[in-house]
Amino acid sequence: MQLRQGVVVLAVVVAVLVSLSAAAVHKPVYGRYAGWVPSASAAARAEDLHRVRFYLTPSNVDRLDSLFWAVSDPESPQYAKYLTTDEITEIVSPSAAALKTVMSWIHEQGATNVELSRNRDAITMTMPVHKVEAAFGVSLGRFVSPDGERHLLRSTKAYTLPAHIAAHVDFVTGLTDFPPMSKRALAKAAASREVPTASGPGVPTGLVVRARGGEDLAMEFIPVCYNGQFTKNAQQLCADNGNVIDSFQVSVSSISSAVGRSRTDRGVYPEECKFNGNYTTCTTTVKAWYYDAVNVSIAAVFHNGIISDRGYNAYPVLATPPIVPQSVWKQYNIPPNTLVKTNVTQCVVEFEQQYYAPSDLTLYFQQTGLPTDTPVTVIGPNDPTKPGGEATLDIEWIMGVAPGAATVFWSIDLPSPGGADPILEWALQMANTDNPPQVNSISYGVAEALVDKFLGQGYLARADHEFKKLALRGISVLIASADNGAGDLAEIPSCTVLDADWPSQSPYVTAIGSTIITPVSEPICYQRSPIDCLNNPLGEIVVSVDQGLFWTTGGGFSNISSRAPYQAQVVQNYLKHTSIPFPAPGVWNPNGRGYPDVAAVGHNLMCALSGEFVPIDGTSASTPIFAGVVTLLNDARAAAGLPPLGFLNPILYQASRDRPQTFYDPVWGNNRCGALTDTPVCCPEGYHATDGWDASTGLGTPNFLELRQYVLQYPKTKL
Repeated sequence: MQLRQGVVVLAVVVAVLVSLSAAAVHKPVYGRYAGWVPSASAAARAEDLHRVRFYLTPSNVDRLDSLFWAVSDPESPQYAKYLTTDEITEIVSPSAAALKTVMSWIHEQGATNVELSRNRDAITMTMPVHKVEAAFGVSLGRFVSPDGERHLLRSTKAYTLPAHIAAHVDFVTGLTDFPPMSKRALAKAAASREVPTASGPGVPTGLVVRARGGEDLAMEFIPVCYNGQFTKNAQQLCADNGNVIDSFQVSVSSISSAVGRSRTDRGVYPEECKFNGNYTTCTTTVKAWYYDAVNVSIAAVFHNGIISDRGYNAYPVLATPPIVPQSVWKQYNIPPNTLVKTNVTQCVVEFEQQYYAPSDLTLYFQQTGLPTDTPVTVIGPNDPTKPGGEATLDIEWIMGVAPGAATVFWSIDLPSPGGADPILEWALQMANTDNPPQVNSISYGVAEALVDKFLGQGYLARADHEFKKLALRGISVLIASADNGAGDLAEIPSCTVLDADWPSQSPYVTAIGSTIITPVSEPICYQRSPIDCLNNPLGEIVVSVDQGLFWTTGGGFSNISSRAPYQAQVVQNYLKHTSIPFPAPGVWNPNGRGYPDVAAVGHNLMCALSGEFVPIDGTSASTPIFAGVVTLLNDARAAAGLPPLGFLNPILYQASRDRPQTFYDPVWGNNRCGALTDTPVCCPEGYHATDGWDASTGLGTPNFLELRQYVLQYPKTKL
């Protein structure tokens, strides 16, 4: 695969246009959510170089939109007749006069290294700090991220542009934007606690239990002495409070009355205890049963023979077997020993300095029986000495599902102190690249309400515009729908407004939700008088705290983007359901874009990380899995002489309508909760799974062989 990035470097334009009027463009916000705080060394040096980018107002947006739908609609005679970069440039490029006006002003301000994007709709430049401040009327200061690893130069004062320049500019980045991107993968999901309170004499408190691979449940709790005090003695619990804790009793009981299993382990002692300055936290492990959600409780046994009352885990816990690529192939009807044999390409996109180690990837291939000679092209920085769970999960699982496909690891740097606008930075790099990857998996995002607030007014709309440009080139973009349920609770903790996740809520990308593989997958298994379903064939349910996990798949309705035409009928069908509850009126927008579009398993995905195999969860597990499935579909199309699928949603929704067996349909669970570390953990209502499309698992999970047969029918006429 040959990838080549290029930009057009403009010569100085010698033209002077004068305007004394100015227009304020974007008032900056850098509050608690974005995480950026003023640095102790807040002043910027006048001669430091700083990067600024203009996103120019594109031309012919209506024509672009029309062409986007034409090449994406399987029933259109234009389906899959993709455009070249030059053809897109001819459509969207501002006029020569507008470019000349903006470029003249930029050079008058002393800008250097001025680069015009291939589509001629974005200009990137560097300038000394003092010239940036003079040109835009700002005062740049240093800001630092909470981990201290990233730095930005930004202004807390709104920038201004002359009116004749603002007329041609959507917005400017590098001045008042504070990138709030957040990664999705959940490798450990450590609990964040406030100082707890004891519920009774000697009753262990703060119990958190999580399934983390196999039948083992990881327990964390805070021992309480019989006098109600917390112990500071992590070696001999409560020796400092008069009555030593000899051991603990741990009870595990099935929540299903039909299964009815229970067990109490006596003589349990913690594997490790640590004093944190306020209280001591202990950890231990207890066995559960596969696919049987359980309640867990713990009691302390004191030296004088007294046994305390029990402390309970707030939510049930579910243990399931580890997932490897062969598990996914079997679940989704992918032939065993699948191997890509054409020149199709796929990509994982990484932000926030997430890297992978090639040695981990090789170990993963070796231990899962996959070919080890598949090429990986790295674009951007990668530090193999600092592999991250997100990047490792992405690269291993997209290649695990579609082995043999040429794969790109595309890393978006956040330079210090210049900063980057992450999604548009990636989209711009893609636009500047010949032969970009055909299938792209992205597992990052934020609540949609924060996008324009932190990244600049118009950022969300511009991202949609860029997604359409990518689709016109035959590029598929798949984005994780977040791990915080219906309200994106970790990012705006409230049940009064259910905020959609971005960019998965965009109508111009494919949003991916998450499922759990389990035989306990039918509603009858969860009735008030349930039946024992443990011996049923494997199905899938919604990932949620309610179902025994420590997180919940994202999904819902956008408060900004309108419902997409390809999903109009299925969403209407969903909203007509009378057998499931919906959130209260005013809390959500039933007319918005519904997401996710599809789903895949997102729990217990085994990854080789830093030389060891660990389970990782998240919609960022589901997204590279579904992306790998799309690569396999593109492989089949390439072998048949057909172009790649491009923007997926119209053909996926049409396939679900025409041939329902193209998707497996999870029908149990809901996404009312967020994650165990959220406050609140759960809202009264979210969105329930049901037959057909729903706002927790979309159309469902892929039946590969049926989907392959369907997509090979299109286009109907030979290109």
